[in-house]
Amino acid sequence: MSRISRLDYAYAVGRVRALENLLVAKPFFMEAAEEKNLSSALKIIFDAGQFHQEKIEIEDSEQLDGFLEKEESALLGLVSSILHEKEIERIVLDVDQPDKALEISQELKVPFITKYLRYKIDLGNLKMLCRAKYLELSLDRLVGLFLEGGFLDVNFFLESFDLSYGEIGEKLLASAFHSAWILATDELVENETFIVLEREFENFLMIYLRKAKYIVFGPEPVFAYAQAKKKELQLLRLLGVGILNQIPAEILKQRMSETYV
Repeated sequence: MSRISRLDYAYAVGRVRALENLLVAKPFFMEAAEEKNLSSALKIIFDAGQFHQEKIEIEDSEQLDGFLEKEESALLGLVSSILHEKEIERIVLDVDQPDKALEISQELKVPFITKYLRYKIDLGNLKMLCRAKYLELSLDRLVGLFLEGGFLDVNFFLESFDLSYGEIGEKLLASAFHSAWILATDELVENETFIVLEREFENFLMIYLRKAKYIVFGPEPVFAYAQAKKKELQLLRLLGVGILNQIPAEILKQRMSETYV
């Protein structure tokens, strides 16, 4: 694997620092969620950020998906053009398969990215555990599905399966996930919804990514920007699909997670 100096990322970091200022902040998504039609909602988002296809008319979910696919392709093209290490690009591409991306990150010895991926593995495992318990699935259905590599050992999830949500929360007391788990499972028990679980787990990762703003040189700010932009596009899809399906604004706003800016 190639090894380069952190100073070699000076241009890449400078580029994403400028782009960070063009990311859409959460209040704009909250405002857009109040709109009754998609075009009005998209105007708020387009005016607040920067997109390659701002003038496009989007009238249905198929057009929305096409728009988002092109925006993500443009993002990956940017990442590819400014990164010195193809391995980092592979991590960006494989981030939704964190166990695979983790192997690359560990070889590169980039602790910030490695920690993010380990957190992502843990949160994915916690989400699976929570959903399996809610659906009353058998433990046999889960064996072999939990990913290795997180901060929590796979045995933690297997041994927690027969415990209550509160008892699992007690086992997580010393972990970074305790608050998110308690908020998510309290809402699940009281209102039978996974909205808070999805939002709080995403918030956890975004709050961690924001630490990259204080890293002067290296691949971390580029990686963090790529994840932030992908999250922006995911929120845009959530907003668009919600409005097209006439989801009440209050529910859409509850689902809106934190943004990078």
